Amino acid sequence: MSYIPKYILKRMFPDDSFKKVENGIEVTMINVLSPLSVDEVPDDVMNYLEASIDGTPVADEDKEKIEITTGGNTYTIANAKEFAGVVIPVGGTIKVFIPCDLEEGSEHEFGINIKTEHPFLLNVKRTIMS
Repeated sequence: MSYIPKYILKRMFPDDSFKKVENGIEVTMINVLSPLSVDEVPDDVMNYLEASIDGTPVADEDKEKIEITTGGNTYTIANAKEFAGVVIPVGGTIKVFIPCDLEEGSEHEFGINIKTEHPFLLNVKRTIMS
């Protein structure tokens, strides 16, 4: 399992990285480590990626509405295979839209679990901004 120290997470997810938007929240991550590459996306992407809010997994019907935007392109479950080969450079950003009903000013923990041979688990707690 991957581990990222808290001081790095603070740089990756600044205090204003969780924003309330129409029909959900937008989480912005800044790549501060090294170029990140997406080598492949499996056919069963719904079983490969798990997102959670406050420890509760995002429902499958809402997973289909999750959007990942980077480099001017937006990816969903429907076009997830197109995400293969994408490289996020140092300083690049990834924006993740998650459909949910969270209040501005409330604090929540966002989790991502990428279930690969070497799993990657990330949990970040932030206050929802406007």
